Amino acid sequence: MKKSTISMLAVGACFIATPVMAEESPVLGSWNTEAVTDFGTFAATLVVSESEDGYSIEMIDAPMEGPGAQAGPAMESVISDVTVDGSAFAFKRSITTPQGPMEISYSGTVEGDALTAEAVTTFGTIPMTGTRAE
Repeated sequence: MKKSTISMLAVGACFIATPVMAEESPVLGSWNTEAVTDFGTFAATLVVSESEDGYSIEMIDAPMEGPGAQAGPAMESVISDVTVDGSAFAFKRSITTPQGPMEISYSGTVEGDALTAEAVTTFGTIPMTGTRAE
């Protein structure tokens, strides 16, 4: 009886000690995003990746389109405070505009191949949509 109790405890300890594999977040990957504003349409490719240190985001702006849109080089930006929790994500982006620095806070979710988010700026909240890039 003593041997079977010890065996059962050893087997149970193996299950407890086995690391649980995290399910890959549906947010990971490349997204074609678009935010339509009174100032024009802001399109960008949003790339979410994972490393040993956590998650990182890269945002590559496309030239602006729409009324009053001004062509020019992409604005410099720094992305920080990236969080990914299941299908939800959030991050901050500091950009340098011709009018000066601007802080934008993004948050959103992914369902299948669709991304829905909002960008909170000093001008208000801007809805953003996206589709998974192939």
